[in-house]
Amino acid sequence: MKTLKKFLWTLLILAVLGGVVFFFGWAQLTVPADAYGVMISKTHGLDHTPIMAGEFRWVWYKLIPSNVEIQIFRLKNMFRPVRTDGTLPSGAEYAALAGSTADFSYQIEAALSFSIKPESLIDLVSSKHINGQDGLDAFEETLADEIQAFALQRLRVYLDNEPKVEELLASGSIAQLNYDIQRAFSNIESLSLIIHTPRFPDIKLYQEFRSLHQEYIAQQRNYLHTEAGTKAETQMSSNIRFDELARIGELLTTYPILLEYLQLEAALK
Repeated sequence: MKTLKKFLWTLLILAVLGGVVFFFGWAQLTVPADAYGVMISKTHGLDHTPIMAGEFRWVWYKLIPSNVEIQIFRLKNMFRPVRTDGTLPSGAEYAALAGSTADFSYQIEAALSFSIKPESLIDLVSSKHINGQDGLDAFEETLADEIQAFALQRLRVYLDNEPKVEELLASGSIAQLNYDIQRAFSNIESLSLIIHTPRFPDIKLYQEFRSLHQEYIAQQRNYLHTEAGTKAETQMSSNIRFDELARIGELLTTYPILLEYLQLEAALK
């Protein structure tokens, strides 16, 4: 009986010790469900895998007292407005040539949103020296400003690209613009850029006016080419006549008797 009790007590002690070991080695223990953890230890340095909810991890060196620090981070969805206005390329010139008062100016508004990839937290802590939630919040704000400026710059470029404009008017987005942002900022995810056009000109009318302008320029070039050819031909004839007179003058200077002969020939006519 005593042996059985001793055995049961031993099992209980081992179970308690096992529970304690499990408890203190459990990486997710101090990480809330809506957050992520980055583990730094004195013995192993920065752990290269972020601690995420729903992924069980047990780390043996977490059992060493004061060896491990786990920084808690909550990632936010960041939002920024993107606004720009302008005029389609040479729009005012095309309208003036056609004698029209058409307005080819536009106004664009976009809603930009994104979040940082959880797996990027390790690199941010390591390379950007982010420490704690306040540091992450400041970085997110700076990153949002950078992406906003980048999106605005690329949007203005694509507004000078007619196929991209047609894509924008048809779908409310420009796929290449989203791709450019994602490629330039590879540490983000859930990127969304919804574009609205509160004011945008009639693209078909713009194309018609542009065709008129191109025809006008072609006619002007043809006219100038013809005019230049005529002037060149006249100039060439003048040069030939001048050369002929110069040669005659040289002959008369060298042989004065030729002048008397020419005068006699003219008198006989």
